[in-house]
Amino acid sequence: MKKRLIRLAAWAVTAGLLALLFHKIPVHDVVAAARGAAPWTVPACVLFGVAIYLCDSFAIWKTFGWFLADLSLTDILLVRGATYLLAAINYNVGQGAIVYFVHRVARVPVMRGVATVLLIMGTNVLALLFLATFGLLAAPGVPHAVSLIVAVAYAGLAIYVAAVIAKPRWLASRPLFDVLLGAGLGGHARALLVRLPHIAVLLAFQITLLHGFGVAVPVVDAIAALPVVFFIAVLPISVQGLGTTQAALIFFFARYAPGNSHAQQAAAVLAASLVGQVCTLAFQALLGVACLRSRVGRALTASVESQAAPPAAAAS
Repeated sequence: MKKRLIRLAAWAVTAGLLALLFHKIPVHDVVAAARGAAPWTVPACVLFGVAIYLCDSFAIWKTFGWFLADLSLTDILLVRGATYLLAAINYNVGQGAIVYFVHRVARVPVMRGVATVLLIMGTNVLALLFLATFGLLAAPGVPHAVSLIVAVAYAGLAIYVAAVIAKPRWLASRPLFDVLLGAGLGGHARALLVRLPHIAVLLAFQITLLHGFGVAVPVVDAIAALPVVFFIAVLPISVQGLGTTQAALIFFFARYAPGNSHAQQAAAVLAASLVGQVCTLAFQALLGVACLRSRVGRALTASVESQAAPPAAAAS
């Protein structure tokens, strides 16, 4: 019941934000902005989708090999592709499926798999934080909200680094923190290094997409603000980041868009964001269907079913 209410709340947030945006931004302006996009926009979305998938899978493969299990790159490519589709339906199911698949194939403890996924997510945050810092240094005119968020993030990072160095017994004794604390600063640095190409392609994708719709945002300004947009997009308060992503992009980048009014400028950013998100979801859905039909995909499906079996058995 609680999970159902959370999902309904996410849908309500998504619908409410989109309704508010389209109330302030005329639909015909959004349609006009979409029609005025560069002809290479959609092909570029597809190419970037492939690049994001490959870089993401490579980072997962290397990180899993160091801290969890030595799987083949082919298996990781198939698993990651399949989980794109599962995560589109339910993000937690997508992440849990990776853990349970590795548990079934490599016989590693589930909690160690969860900890490794947390390490991957943490290095994503670190990469975004460092890029945002570079952007702030290069473009001090970025909105103050970015500086505030970055400062709070560094405060949290300081606490985390202190825990990794000190390895307090009350944390180290818990299986969930075994990988995180055992990796040390060197392990975190390695995981961060292999994650950087994925983050770089994500940034390049968003910047290219905005320019395709005439939003001429300077690269350094984009590097400072886009990490904050990515943070907001992955917050579990909306469905697939719809609504929250668009609102954040308009807040940061509408001033760089063409148009004689704020509504027209916001329309260009909104059109770019919606087209990019639709193209990305379509690519990931097709990729997920193809990967689920493979041997690894069938094993992944079995992992998801086994993950759901214990609650069902307990309920019966």
